[in-house]
Amino acid sequence: MVEMKILFYNVRGLGSFEKRAEVRNFIREKHSSVVCLQESNLGTVDDFIIKSVWGYVGCEYSYQASMGASGGLLTVWDPLMVEVWCTVTFRHVLIIKGKVRSTGQEFIIANVYAPCDTLAKQELWVRLSQFVNDN
Repeated sequence: MVEMKILFYNVRGLGSFEKRAEVRNFIREKHSSVVCLQESNLGTVDDFIIKSVWGYVGCEYSYQASMGASGGLLTVWDPLMVEVWCTVTFRHVLIIKGKVRSTGQEFIIANVYAPCDTLAKQELWVRLSQFVNDN
């Protein structure tokens, strides 16, 4: 049986080729099935950026654009390892729902980049808790 490995990584920007190469090497080293990147600082994400981060074809992804010069979430997964049924996004959160192909185990993974403001952070956790309870 193959286990699912999940990597969470605050990349502090993916704008440069050098940074994407650094992240790609780290992902290869960890052999992750799902990679959740925070603080991409990218307004848009396309297949070229994904390939430069993931390192090879054969992945799927979802992203939340950064707001201004900070934030931005990117979740990338290997579709041979996991089947993702849907993605859900709300402010500061990018969620994927699916199952591990080898075991049939269902999962919900939340990629979160929480705000610094205490009140905004409390509102985020209330909303995230409600989502988890409803699913």
